[in-house]
Amino acid sequence: MPGTTPWTLRSRLMGMMFLQYFVQGAFLPIISVYLEEALGFTAGQLGYFAAALSLGPLLSALLLGQLADRHFRLERLLGVVHLAAAAVMLLLAFQRPLLQSLFASAGREPWLLSATGQFYLVVGLGLLYSILYTPTMMLTNALAFHHLEFQQREFPTVRMWGTIGFIVPAWFIESVLLAGKAGAELNQARGVALVVSGLAGVLMAAYCWLLLPATPPAREEKRRFAPAALLPMFARRDFLVLVLVSFGIAMVHQYYFTLNSPYLKAVLRSGQVDAAWEGRIASVGQIAEIFVMLVLGLLLLRLGFKWTMALGALAYALRYVVFAMAVAAPLPFAAKMSLVVLGQALHGVCFGCFLAAAFMYIDRIAATDVRSTAQSFYGTIVLSLGFALGGTVAGTIGDWFTHAPGQKPMRAALGFTGQAGILPMQTDQGMLFRDWSGIWLSGALLAGVCLAVFVLFFPGTNSREAEPEPS
Repeated sequence: MPGTTPWTLRSRLMGMMFLQYFVQGAFLPIISVYLEEALGFTAGQLGYFAAALSLGPLLSALLLGQLADRHFRLERLLGVVHLAAAAVMLLLAFQRPLLQSLFASAGREPWLLSATGQFYLVVGLGLLYSILYTPTMMLTNALAFHHLEFQQREFPTVRMWGTIGFIVPAWFIESVLLAGKAGAELNQARGVALVVSGLAGVLMAAYCWLLLPATPPAREEKRRFAPAALLPMFARRDFLVLVLVSFGIAMVHQYYFTLNSPYLKAVLRSGQVDAAWEGRIASVGQIAEIFVMLVLGLLLLRLGFKWTMALGALAYALRYVVFAMAVAAPLPFAAKMSLVVLGQALHGVCFGCFLAAAFMYIDRIAATDVRSTAQSFYGTIVLSLGFALGGTVAGTIGDWFTHAPGQKPMRAALGFTGQAGILPMQTDQGMLFRDWSGIWLSGALLAGVCLAVFVLFFPGTNSREAEPEPS
């Protein structure tokens, strides 16, 4: 039986996870509603931005994994990458005033400040940011796994502090920095979330350099090219099925993050609420995630990896069904919001039981000298491709289920009648209507397919799930 990691070391790893996800939690829950309300993005453009946040790591994932596994101390590499990502986030936050001051003497508005220019600029900066930031999520996992003595028992608690870090900025930003704002003023003020994220990234860089334990590369295997060493893992049925299903689950996961804040805004407005509550409502999912992470080790011991991850996949489908019911059922506003909050809470089961468990599974079956690369491959190739496609699909379906007054809604073309679940939205192009029931039931269908494939083809707990690849 493995020993227990010293508390001082575990506490430093907890602090790492807190800051790692504080950076993301500051902007991700409300970025879609900010782009839609303040910059005039359409649902399709929101999807392209979400795709950009996911595609970037494809350019850096295996490179960073190789550098960590073979050439540089992991904590130093993390510090450099976080500092660069923070600079890009701050540029994203201040790009409009910077451009306005730069072209003030030109006497005309530059193309980059037009609607089209802003779209390309914001998506480009989002792509650059994701190249830098997203791989760090997998590399912090790899660093934690490297130092923990009993991963299955200790990692969920360490990773839980990442969830806490994701929650804190939403409450701070909305209850302090955005307090008392409404309407157009609120829409523009939401950009402060980008500033908070950038400053937190600078702090994370300093934390990596000063407080994280030394994590040197595996020099004894230096001649072995880490990405190539992953190839034998594809001969394993468990790894191959996990990769394929995770791709679909990643689509379902990003579907939520792309459309959730506009959905929350629409539901709140249906109850005559015009205030900054989207991030705090969304944080219910991360609060639930804390409790799931606390019992994840026990679930894995009792149910095994297969059925724990199946539970997570089921939660994805149930969440979208609940979201659809919340807007379609003839209920008072308070009851609708209760269902919305329940759907947010299911996010904790989704993430903890599937994605967190999957990262642990990958670490268990990967050879020691390729674990950083395996985490990077799974997190920033498999998941990033799924996130990118999921963002695009979410935006496309969002546009399909959005119509102008007098137009036939998509549900009518599919043979369904009624108006339940269709909510109005005011845009720069005038009043539009969005069918949120159709949007979320489409997501539930995709999640159901992932669940069925996983249950049918992933090996049971009597498989080689604890057996790593040989070095």
